[in-house]
Amino acid sequence: MSGDGDDPIRQLGAAWHAATAVVAEWAERTSAATVEAYRKLVSDPAIRGVFDGWHISPVWTRRDCHCHCESSHPDDEGVCDGRAVITRRLTSDLDGDVDVPLCAPCAVAQGVAEQTR
Repeated sequence: MSGDGDDPIRQLGAAWHAATAVVAEWAERTSAATVEAYRKLVSDPAIRGVFDGWHISPVWTRRDCHCHCESSHPDDEGVCDGRAVITRRLTSDLDGDVDVPLCAPCAVAQGVAEQTR
């Protein structure tokens, strides 16, 4: 008769126990690193300014994108899908602060265009 160490059920249980311990440690470390990175990001004044200038709109409010694609991201022609998911506050000489609804592709295209400036 084989010993307890050769029992496949016990081996599977031991392997499962070891795997769950590793995953729990990984999740704890990942969580701590994520929280630390987030705190560093939001404490940076430049990043904070970007967060304050962009506003997420609820998914259930279906609006049209009002991006002026030809001037906002001229190198990314045709990316607009027309369904606004975010609002960006822009300052206009005529109107002051204006909230402009943007679809996800236009928001990304504008963000990338601004990073290269």
